[in-house]
Amino acid sequence: MRARSLFLPSFFFVVSACSSKDPAPASTAGAADDTGVTPAIDSAVPGVDASKDDTRPATDTTPPSCVETGCDGLVAQEWGTYTSVQGTDGKTLGGVHHVDEALPSWVHRRNFTNPSEYFFEKLPEEPLQQLETPVIYFWSKKPIDVEVQVRFPQGVVGEWYPDAKTFAPAIDSLTNVANGSMTWDLKVDPGISPSSFAPVDPTEIWAPSRHVASTPVLLPNLSGGGESEQFIFYRGLGTYDAPISVTSGADGVLHVKNASSDEVPAAFVLQVIADKAKIVPIGALHAGATLDVTPPAATQPLDTYVVDAQRTLKTALVATGLYDDVAQAMVETWTRSWFKNMGLRVLYVAPRKWTDAWLPTTITPTPISLTRTLVGRLEVITQAEETELVAKIREAAKTHATFDIASLGRFAEPRLRRALTLLTAPTDDLVYAKGLIEQSHERP
Repeated sequence: MRARSLFLPSFFFVVSACSSKDPAPASTAGAADDTGVTPAIDSAVPGVDASKDDTRPATDTTPPSCVETGCDGLVAQEWGTYTSVQGTDGKTLGGVHHVDEALPSWVHRRNFTNPSEYFFEKLPEEPLQQLETPVIYFWSKKPIDVEVQVRFPQGVVGEWYPDAKTFAPAIDSLTNVANGSMTWDLKVDPGISPSSFAPVDPTEIWAPSRHVASTPVLLPNLSGGGESEQFIFYRGLGTYDAPISVTSGADGVLHVKNASSDEVPAAFVLQVIADKAKIVPIGALHAGATLDVTPPAATQPLDTYVVDAQRTLKTALVATGLYDDVAQAMVETWTRSWFKNMGLRVLYVAPRKWTDAWLPTTITPTPISLTRTLVGRLEVITQAEETELVAKIREAAKTHATFDIASLGRFAEPRLRRALTLLTAPTDDLVYAKGLIEQSHERP
């Protein structure tokens, strides 16, 4: 049903828990980039001083939820984001496997030699979602061995750190993008010094996630060392289709629909054009309802807008139960990708039920509190962009001119796939568009 209409004026996945003295395993069911036609404005990460060391100093790692009660056990929090692209018909498009934010070379991958397949050894089907940078933090007053099992029924993990005990599917056995899983056996230890972490530049996307007063983790090796970090990290590709769609017409009004039976607690529309931008909260997306939204005019200077956007998203993240520094780490990690890249997008906080369905996770020993926060990112292709792209393809097919795929940005392939659905004739145009899609698919 159509619930309401809103006019906008034109101006690392987190888990928290404390365990009992004799905890039993518990299962919680369930579950960076250029989106416009121009490149990103700035790759620097706001809030990170490049002149300082990127490792955080040793601090009291008592979780905020235990400061008053003094709980003695394991606490964990997790955050992440997933990205999809839709045209004006609201259908999710394939071809979202292209990498935006490069990770350090020491991150583990299924395949180190083929970034055009998102570090898979092959890509047997087109993904609909890119699961980006879920991270899991822990808090413990004493060293404790922890096992983490993550299943990805409708996807596969392609990159992770520290190394996993086991993962599936096995290398060279991919038949579809599904039935993924990861298992880590780690030591959560307040005695681990952040100075033992693998070095990263303070401006890299990896750095902000370390700015959390959690307890570090260690994958030990036989020599007494190992891989230490502030969190568990993983990311991959999925074939699930989130129940949020955005359709639009010539008037530019966005019709944001929640086709599920669950309320989405918070959603936002962002528009970035050149050095101006604007973010506007559109409130909750009620179950089964459609919200009509006029995109905000990009009127704020970029620096002012970024501060506003960080504050706005952080408030929504803290409302899900994320600690303040955890929420801050998330918005700093995604500032360039979410807030600075050109384009029109919708961000929304996924209901916990969706997270548990997409990424069923078991932590042993059992956390007594668990916060899991995913943010959905939906890149919107407008009718004006569709019309322009179809015209360019027709002209290039006719004149045999070189087509600049790179000008379409990170999501060139989904844009070209949408254009193909709008090209009905002549045959030469269709053949040319299919060739562009093949070329874009091979791009990293």
